[in-house]
Amino acid sequence: MRNPKLPVWLIAAIVLSAVFSLFSVYRRWQVENANRAVSIAVEYDVEEGLASAQGVPIERGIADLKAQGVNALVLSEGTIGELISKGQATLETTAWPVVQGSKNTVVPMSTLRFSDLSVLPRAERGLRIRFQNLANRLKGRTPDTLDLPNVSPLLVRSTPIGLDPRQVEVANASGMQVVARCANPPGISASGVKLTLAWVHEEGARVFLPEGDQVLGRRESIQTTIDTLKELGMYYATPEFAKIGGDINVVEKAPGIVIRLHSAQVAELDKLTADDAVDRYSKAARERNMRMLLIRPLSYSSDQPNSSLCAFVKEITKHILGEGLAMGTAKPYSEPSLPRFFPVILALAIAPVVWFSVAIFVTNKRLRLAGAALITLLALAAAVRIGQHAMAFMGSVAFPFLGFVFAEDLPTPRLPSWARPLPALLLISLFSLIGGLCVAGMLNGLSFYVKADEFTGTKISVFLPILAVGIYTMTKLGNFKKALASPINWGSVVLGVVILGMLGLMIARTGNDNGVGASDGEVAFRGILDKVLFVRPRTKEFLIGHPLLIIGFGLLYHVRGALKGTAGDNPAGEQSSHPLAGWAALAIMVGSMGQTDIVNTLCHLHIPVVLSVVRIGLGLVIGSIIGLVGWQVVSWLLPKAEAS
Repeated sequence: MRNPKLPVWLIAAIVLSAVFSLFSVYRRWQVENANRAVSIAVEYDVEEGLASAQGVPIERGIADLKAQGVNALVLSEGTIGELISKGQATLETTAWPVVQGSKNTVVPMSTLRFSDLSVLPRAERGLRIRFQNLANRLKGRTPDTLDLPNVSPLLVRSTPIGLDPRQVEVANASGMQVVARCANPPGISASGVKLTLAWVHEEGARVFLPEGDQVLGRRESIQTTIDTLKELGMYYATPEFAKIGGDINVVEKAPGIVIRLHSAQVAELDKLTADDAVDRYSKAARERNMRMLLIRPLSYSSDQPNSSLCAFVKEITKHILGEGLAMGTAKPYSEPSLPRFFPVILALAIAPVVWFSVAIFVTNKRLRLAGAALITLLALAAAVRIGQHAMAFMGSVAFPFLGFVFAEDLPTPRLPSWARPLPALLLISLFSLIGGLCVAGMLNGLSFYVKADEFTGTKISVFLPILAVGIYTMTKLGNFKKALASPINWGSVVLGVVILGMLGLMIARTGNDNGVGASDGEVAFRGILDKVLFVRPRTKEFLIGHPLLIIGFGLLYHVRGALKGTAGDNPAGEQSSHPLAGWAALAIMVGSMGQTDIVNTLCHLHIPVVLSVVRIGLGLVIGSIIGLVGWQVVSWLLPKAEAS
């Protein structure tokens, strides 16, 4: 494997990749910065219970919440069963004579009798939507009754009847945005979906939130749901972390009407302290671009339950405003204003970097030419989604690897021994940052902001650069062929298992939906960092990756100095003969996980890009300090005769 030089055309490709990526990321920042208003919502039924328990009218309770930042109320559809439970209607089943041919028979007949005639039109409308042709004979024998279709009384009881007019009136009088929560009744037709949404819109709802396990219209009528929401000018609230059938279909097909919503179930809140609960909601808005927060009470047991909820909301509002966001009506994100063929232009800038990284391992000229042609075709394919993902993935792997290649081939810096490894870390981190920006710049659009689309190569892009760096570094700094030919000893086996275990655990924990959770101690440590720092850097970066990388390059420069007696370069063969060369290569390889984390941080495309860059910067500063201290300790333990 030859030592690559840095040709002018490659420098130009790196610079162009960085410039084009920054342009795209700037457009993304503009979109994020134009939508900073966060809406806080509470459920009407919950608030009514709290206000009543405190002995205040619902209007007063809502006014108190509004003063603390609440600006939306979630109203759920009522059902005929609720009317019955409130005593507003009764369900009667009687025998009714019917002539069938020449015979008179008696069939069971269900009737709704209303003690409150004001709810009769709602029930009738709901039954007609639910049962369509079966509801043709709804007119009752008396003005206070409705003769029901011949269906199960259970189906009648579960029939939705729109939003409660009284709740709508209170919400409108309080100046609250109405969020309608609707379920997906079994067998509802496309026309039923359309009529249901038109009904809640007529009642003042501007945001639709699914209730239960499925979105209204799931499955065959989901397109009707999307089309109707667009026609009515309504937004769709997608709950974070919720597993709702059809939710992803709406988000993917109509990202322009999507508002991301965060909430916490009562069981989840019960495990949190008050500060942690506030932190959970404020972080959702700040770190994951949630634009609607559905707040549930931190405690249901209180002498002043509504006042307790007000205090909880007040703290959340305070944190949100303190973090530079605003309170207001939630709205969807918009598309960034990028040129139509921008992904292709960026991909063509990335392509030479990718080719050069691969060519380091390939000496055959024909294979190199074939690789160049293939990478160029993939760059041109960035006009479509699959090509964009492919080039984003290759850029995420090529840039951090290339950073290691050139850092290892640079002359030893003429700095004090304790500071010599720092320039290498900064250079490699710059390459990794450009690689992450290439992903963020290539995969830039509304679908990524709402998680309708995601970078699909996260885990591989974390592992592959580490593998490439390991092979390249071991080949240059250690006698790779000799090591493979040598007998296996138990020390090597144990060390290999430990390294593989660390890498496997790191990969398993990559991503938001991984199955390996953090330990209690790690959670507590993260909590401390969250409170002390503007944003918490990634633990693998500042505590493992960056310090090991500094120590690895410190050992590399120590090996050079020990072999030559100066701070100059050494041929790879001479370096590999030193007993510490293998340890330097190992530290550099394992330390590369910090660089893949830099790229990975920018691959979370739903997180504000400025926050990701700040997180990377803090991790680099703290990791550099820890690494330099660690290198100083290691250098004290090295043989004095070899001190460089």
